[in-house]
Amino acid sequence: MYRFNHFQPVSKELMIKISILKTMMYCGVLWGLYHQGWAIKSDQDGPVFPFWLNGVQAHRYAKSHWKHYKPRKITPKDFHESLLPTLTRLQVEPALFNSSHRKFKLSTQQMQHFFFMHDAAVMPA
Repeated sequence: MYRFNHFQPVSKELMIKISILKTMMYCGVLWGLYHQGWAIKSDQDGPVFPFWLNGVQAHRYAKSHWKHYKPRKITPKDFHESLLPTLTRLQVEPALFNSSHRKFKLSTQQMQHFFFMHDAAVMPA
């Protein structure tokens, strides 16, 4: 018989990531910053595509960091026709930014799975 006292406690960071992923899957809308193209920034690991779960947070970030950029919804069409090919070709990591400027990086495949997989089935080929 297996005892439950053999489990290790889950780290606070892992619990936060799980909570974020669950929220992301149900939010239904993503926001990026746009001005003659989608905003991409660099961090210590390379280029990052910042996105947010709401337009208010995206607007605040743009106001502080990219004054010419405006929040724009990322539609399934934007993602599949523009963002996914560009991010893949340039090897840019998508990253969810929150109000405290923390980021949660995803692969393009994870971003597609969590946000746009259900839309891919209804999009024309």
